[in-house]
Amino acid sequence: MAFDCICIDFKNKKSKENIDIIKKIFPYVKVLPFINSYFDVIKSCIGNSRTNYLWVLSSLIDYKNFDFDFIPEQFQHAQVHVWGCKEQKEGDTFLIPRNFLQQDIKFLRDYKDVNYHTVELDYDFDSIEKQYDLSNNIDNLKGLQSTPQTRYIKYFEDSKSEIFYPSYWEDLKIYRDNTTFYIPLHAMNYLKTQIYDYPLILNINNQDKKDCFDIAFISNGEPFEEGNYELLKGHLEKNLLKNRLYWIRGVDGRTEAYKRAAQESSQEYFYAVFAKSQVNENFMFDYTVDRAKNKRHYIFHARLNEVGLEYGTFNINLYSRTLALDTPNDPGLDFTLYSQHEVVPTVSNTALLCPDNYTAWKNAFREVSKLVLWNRNRPTIENKYRIEKWLSTSNKWLGRGANDGKQFVQDCNYNETQIKESYKWDFCRNKFKELYPEEQYY
Repeated sequence: MAFDCICIDFKNKKSKENIDIIKKIFPYVKVLPFINSYFDVIKSCIGNSRTNYLWVLSSLIDYKNFDFDFIPEQFQHAQVHVWGCKEQKEGDTFLIPRNFLQQDIKFLRDYKDVNYHTVELDYDFDSIEKQYDLSNNIDNLKGLQSTPQTRYIKYFEDSKSEIFYPSYWEDLKIYRDNTTFYIPLHAMNYLKTQIYDYPLILNINNQDKKDCFDIAFISNGEPFEEGNYELLKGHLEKNLLKNRLYWIRGVDGRTEAYKRAAQESSQEYFYAVFAKSQVNENFMFDYTVDRAKNKRHYIFHARLNEVGLEYGTFNINLYSRTLALDTPNDPGLDFTLYSQHEVVPTVSNTALLCPDNYTAWKNAFREVSKLVLWNRNRPTIENKYRIEKWLSTSNKWLGRGANDGKQFVQDCNYNETQIKESYKWDFCRNKFKELYPEEQYY
C-alpha cells in the first residue's frame, strides 16, 4: 500500500463515489483525466514515481474490497501486475514497476512479463443503450451527443443482457459482438455511413444469423412470366427455403413496380426477381446484411450468355424497403442507383434475354441507351467495353436493339428526359412497331 498512486477519472456516474473510496486509502492519490489510453497516462506519470511501483487505478471501479497490501515477490520485481475480470484481463487496476519504460511496447500483451490477476470488483457500467433495426442502423446514431468521450454506447439489434468490459489500455476501440456494437462516444464524429469509418474495430464474435427476406417476383405480361415464376417457386421448394414469395404483375413502369413490391414487403429488405430472371441453382436468397453499414440496395450479378458478360443488369436485387419507398417518382434512368447501393459480385441468375424478337430488342435497346448516356457523361473503360459487347453480339435482335438504342440516344442529343421515355412499356412497344411493323410484340 506504500506505493505512489494515481487514479484515472472517467467522469463516470459513480466517479466521485469511487474516488472518495480511493482517497481514504491513498490520501496522496493524484487524480488525472483519461487521455487517449491507460498506456499514455502511465508513460507520462511513471517517471515521476518516488516508489518502486506505481498503483494505477480507475474511477470505474469500486475498491472497497480490494487488497492494496499486495507486495510483489522478489522474482516479480519487473512484472506488470494487472487486476481484471475474466471477461477483460487488461484492466482496470495496475501495479507498474518503475522500469516499465525500459521496454519499447504499445500493447500490454507485448510486455515481457505480465502477471494477470482475476478479481471480482464492482464496475460502473456507465453506458448508453440504443436499439436499432435494419431501417435505421447507423443513421440513427447521428445527433447522439453526450459526455464524456470515453462513455460507450451499447448499440444493439436484439436486446440481450451480456456484460461488456472495454479495454482502455490502447486507443479507444469499437467492439463488435455478433449484431451488437460497443461504440465510444469518441468515435461518433468518424461515423458517416458505416461502422468501418472508424479505424479501430475489434471483432469479438462474427454475425451468426442468416437473413431470410421476402422475394417479390415482378412481371408485366411477358409470355414467359409463368414459366420463370414456377422455376423460382420450385427453386425455393427444392432447397427448403423459407423466404416468402409474392407476385407483382401488370404495374406499368419500373418505379411504380418497385414501390408496389416495397409496399407489400413485410420486412425492411426484399429481393426483386424479374420475369426475365432464371435463378441460379446456387443462389439461396440468404444474403446477410452487414449491420455495420447503413441501409442500401444490394446489386447482384446476372449472367448474359448472348453478350458474354456478367454484371448488375437484368439481375436480382436486394432492396431496402425504406429507400425504395423514399425514392422520388422520377429517379432518373436507374431506380436502384438513385439511392445508396453496393454491388455484390455473386451471380444470382441467368437473364432470359431472347425468348422472342421483341423482348430481345427491348432488352438491348433500353440497356444500351442507358450505357451510352452514362458513358458520355462519365466515360469509363468498363462502360465502353460493355457497349462494345452489346453492339457486337451475334444475336440478330439483340444487335438490332443495341444499335437502335445507341442511335436513339444520339438522335435525342443525349437529352435524359427524352431517353427516360424508354422506361415506359408503351414507348418501347410503339418504337418497336415503328421500326419493325411486321414483327409481333406484347
